[in-house]
Amino acid sequence: MDSTPIPNEGNQEVRIDVVERLKSSMTKELATLANDSYTVCIYRVSEKFRKSKEEAYTPRVVSIGPLHHGKSHLQAMEAYKLRYLENFISKFGIGIDKLVTYAYKREDQVRGCYEDASKFESEEFCKMILLDGIFVVQLFVKNLIHMRDPGDMLFENLWMASDLMHDMLLLENQLPLNFIVGLYEFMDGTRVQQKSFYDLSLDYFKTVGNTTKLKSTFDCERSRHLVEFLVILHRPTSNKQPLPLGTGKCEYTRSASKLHAAGVHFSVGTGELFEVSFDIKGGGLKLPRITVNEKTETFFRNLIAYEQCGHYEKYITSYVIFMDSLINTAEDVELLVSNKIIENLLGEDQQVADLFNNLHKEVIEEQRDFYFADICNELNAYSKDYIHEWKSSWFKWRLILKDDYFSNPWSFVAFMAASAVIVLTVIQTVCSLVGL
Repeated sequence: MDSTPIPNEGNQEVRIDVVERLKSSMTKELATLANDSYTVCIYRVSEKFRKSKEEAYTPRVVSIGPLHHGKSHLQAMEAYKLRYLENFISKFGIGIDKLVTYAYKREDQVRGCYEDASKFESEEFCKMILLDGIFVVQLFVKNLIHMRDPGDMLFENLWMASDLMHDMLLLENQLPLNFIVGLYEFMDGTRVQQKSFYDLSLDYFKTVGNTTKLKSTFDCERSRHLVEFLVILHRPTSNKQPLPLGTGKCEYTRSASKLHAAGVHFSVGTGELFEVSFDIKGGGLKLPRITVNEKTETFFRNLIAYEQCGHYEKYITSYVIFMDSLINTAEDVELLVSNKIIENLLGEDQQVADLFNNLHKEVIEEQRDFYFADICNELNAYSKDYIHEWKSSWFKWRLILKDDYFSNPWSFVAFMAASAVIVLTVIQTVCSLVGL
């Protein structure tokens, strides 16, 4: 290579070979950037979120996509991916050459969905996305009992099935959904193809969030991955908007027990996650039913993490903040459980309270994005007026009396005896004064 020096304005000499090497290396780096025609949509969770609850963002048994590929604790599942590929080929009569060609044709598009997938050579990357994509298709298809092979450990082993569900919910553990749907379409003409892949996804995730109240996946067909699918699936169907810009701050509502003390009565609704209504005249607050189980935290944390990346209105974040404002203690959870608003499959009521109290830590909150602003303002106006403040105070004193004086029969007897002494003393004093 020519090493002739190039003169520059500072009278310093720059060798041509140095310039060429730098140009070549920077050209390669620029080439690794995602193609502008594809949008990055599968992100790494921010470090501050990860530090708050690392296990909620980390796969337990299987890696999907490049971000966790190759990690030692996930290697055992690679054998299952090969088995599922072999089963897919033999059961549905699909040639491996067609699948490999499909993966290579979509390599650039899939790479472009990640912030950085440049460390993988083309062959390794295409093999990875093909095995991972077929695994997801097979997992969702075999979730239908009549499509399941007898003795399939991924379904027979309950802890394995639970861990797989956890892994499918992770933002960092995703493949582009259109790539997976394309693999599913190789099954065209089979009995399972009577369902769309989006309907299969809804079936698979039926135990998380509020999916049992959802009837259609039509709007979800533009989802770019499964986390976005769940975000779109749960967004409100009403046209109500958050606080407009410049509206002033919204004060989050009081806890459920404090609202109850002020005269608010709770009832369970039959609708979706965001169908919350308050009758300011009658004091009735209607909330949708939600099941809280071991998947709830992973579900909410990863959907919130995706919303925080700047995609979609922050509806899920709003719901979690609203529930956190209603729940401060185990007593608040007990009240919501007794009104069938929360189905607690997690364990103690305090566990549910801790869950909601910690879900949105490190979240950047903007009042103008808060979906439940109107409800909170109405609840605060209702519970803080003179009459309901008095009700709340009286309710508090009743609880104190109950705990201090009526907790057991002897306390009650002592209270009544003391009250009788006070009454008799007052009577005696009045009689003495009258006698004077």
